[in-house]
Amino acid sequence: MQIKTMVSSEILSGYDVVSTLYPHIPSMSHWRSWEYAAYQHHQLDGRILDLGCGDGRYFRLIWPQATDVVGVDNNPGIVELGRKSGVYRNVHTVLAHNVPEPDASFDHVFANCSLEHMDRLNAVLAEIHRCLKPGGTLLCSVVTDRFIQWSLLPKLVSMAGFDDAGITLQKDFLDYHHLANPLSVEEWEKKFNRAGLLAEEHYPILPKHNSGIFLLMDSLWHVKQAGGGELGDVIFSFLSDSANFPGAFRKIFAGLLEMETDWQDCSGAVFLIRKPRW
Repeated sequence: MQIKTMVSSEILSGYDVVSTLYPHIPSMSHWRSWEYAAYQHHQLDGRILDLGCGDGRYFRLIWPQATDVVGVDNNPGIVELGRKSGVYRNVHTVLAHNVPEPDASFDHVFANCSLEHMDRLNAVLAEIHRCLKPGGTLLCSVVTDRFIQWSLLPKLVSMAGFDDAGITLQKDFLDYHHLANPLSVEEWEKKFNRAGLLAEEHYPILPKHNSGIFLLMDSLWHVKQAGGGELGDVIFSFLSDSANFPGAFRKIFAGLLEMETDWQDCSGAVFLIRKPRW
């Protein structure tokens, strides 16, 4: 498997595009900027399966030329948004290990930050293998084990002497994201191989300093308020008051990129996986 790297200008260009979707949600625009930059090294054409499709907005941002796309999501409300988006020919409300499509009927499967949340990962990967044509590809982003290891907020709270609160924050954070598969890069590759899929390329995304700030922002965003809702509701309202925020945060983002010295040890990964032709 080839390990690929990107340069800062690619990632900041990704931010310029992605921040139009999430102008006042810095953790979202931060993470997805890295994904977007990695995806730009690939081309998806033909018939595409979007596994964990959501509302379709991010897919359309990345692949505006794609016209023959089928979505899969298990959330009925999200599926309805996906159907209304105009991105998909059809959207199935099913779990990802039970896709109601014929064998070998897709040229590509796309799974953006969805595989790590799936309880039956082996069955999902087997289903991807079944759905792909020989020679077809799976392009996906996932989190790695560093996503948990580098989580800052619970550690900082515990260091301040509030161990129980730190434990609760970490549990709530993991429950929110439902991280069923926070695997190392090596473990992800083994999972793909066992399903009969070959990992060809790996783009590490979000090295240590970017990961630390992303995880701190995301953890704070999802802290539960005593009266209901999340702190993110308050933060979003605060940031939305400034039309200058997306541009200002871009400068912070650029500074974080300058801090990185090891671009291969990361909390996320983008993989290009292929189903063999034979």
